[in-house]
Amino acid sequence: MINDRYKLLKRVGSGAFGLIFSAKNVNTDELVAVKLEPTSQIDTLTHEAAVLQRLAGTPGIPTLRYYGIPDHNRYMVIDLFNKTLQGVSFDYKKAVPVPIVRMYAVQMMQIISAVHDKGFIHRDIKPENFMVKSDNDNEVLYLIDFGLARTYIDGKDGKHRDNKQRLRLEGISQSQITTITGTARYVSTHVHDGNEPSRRDDLISAMYVISYLLKGRLPWKSCASNETLVEMKQNILPQELFLDLPASYVTLFKYLSELSYEQKPDYAYIMQNL
Repeated sequence: MINDRYKLLKRVGSGAFGLIFSAKNVNTDELVAVKLEPTSQIDTLTHEAAVLQRLAGTPGIPTLRYYGIPDHNRYMVIDLFNKTLQGVSFDYKKAVPVPIVRMYAVQMMQIISAVHDKGFIHRDIKPENFMVKSDNDNEVLYLIDFGLARTYIDGKDGKHRDNKQRLRLEGISQSQITTITGTARYVSTHVHDGNEPSRRDDLISAMYVISYLLKGRLPWKSCASNETLVEMKQNILPQELFLDLPASYVTLFKYLSELSYEQKPDYAYIMQNL
């Protein structure tokens, strides 16, 4: 029993540093999700809980119901969802129909825009981090896993953070860059090149998610090495990535790819091209 209220039911997933359980609020019988992280491991939950507190009330962001360390574990309680966009793709076995993807795409971009408006970037946009909730015959998306999220505004002077990672890597070739922030399949080529993620990169990752849903796979799925994956990403044309798909996606991907590190995306333009 957690916080004298939440009773763990069963394990439903795991992450890099902990486990995820379904649980029941014994006072209301409402089902929730519990992220559990041993205190002996790196602390990611304290940061994630703090971000969720800052994003409270934002559409598409789960509600933080509890965070605490009552024993040798850290616990975070949030809304429980049944399916991810990854699961949606599996349900269709191949490609998700364009109208359905458009519906998801609009919601993805709206959520990311709202997160950016609060001063945060997510830095790990991928199908597994978008949850689907059925609400009156509508499917509503929620963005989860803010363990890698950070502010993009420097609190000292109110300006955009410097691209310090790129500054440190000046003179180093891409092949020598071995660590990135995020998931290799979905991060932008800017990140592969050694840049810190910024607003543009959350949105480019979302475009990769859209391509994945529409085609059932990404072109670099079978790449045997990270070097091969990066090379294919850097060389593939937007027309190939969105072949036989709405032309507006090609236009949008080109626009996002050409944004500078600090540049604010035109979210209205993005929504018009979905």
